[in-house]
Amino acid sequence: MTVTQIIHFRAPSASAADLQAHEAVKALKGAKAPENYVLGTQTQDKRNLQLTSEWHDPKAESSKEAEKYRDTVIKTLGNPEKMFHVSFKDGQSAFDNGGPLSSPLVEFVQISFPASIVTKEFRNKIEKEFQKFDDMCGKVIKGNGGVAYGWVLEEQEHKDVKKEKAKCFFVSRGWEGMQYFEDVIKTEEYKEAVQILLGWKAPWGMWHVKREF
Repeated sequence: MTVTQIIHFRAPSASAADLQAHEAVKALKGAKAPENYVLGTQTQDKRNLQLTSEWHDPKAESSKEAEKYRDTVIKTLGNPEKMFHVSFKDGQSAFDNGGPLSSPLVEFVQISFPASIVTKEFRNKIEKEFQKFDDMCGKVIKGNGGVAYGWVLEEQEHKDVKKEKAKCFFVSRGWEGMQYFEDVIKTEEYKEAVQILLGWKAPWGMWHVKREF
């Protein structure tokens, strides 16, 4: 099973984040990093860095080589603010040619549901409705790369999910640039399609990461 690991770091300033990113890339050349990884900055706040790595074998993440990789990352980027893992549908790779993480800009969306309601049937329902949303938007989208969706493996705390943890639906979509995303959300097709997602009445977060390395 292919697993995608996402780690968030926060630097004291945008310039510090840029310097740390360069140092991390240099250091990783000397460590046995995963075959596929991307380091980028969040466009909404350039102090935030995101390292996205792909592991084709979950056991490999606990190997000595993986420990060295993490130690190298922490020495250059500091302790992570957050780390989680995503399994995309059908075990697909988000890094494959045409995958979202092969694009210069990647949109990430995380939608949180109370863990107790996330059954296999519920997952299928959410995935089908998302596919309908994506098909509707596909009529007007330009400048986009691939899209991958799946579920976060860890249950997470969320302030708007009361009395229990959340299971999260996760989407990544590639873009050639931010202007293409901004153009599509202005269209009537998007405004109609997004009602499907809003109908879930679930808290969600969206961020964009510009690929640096």
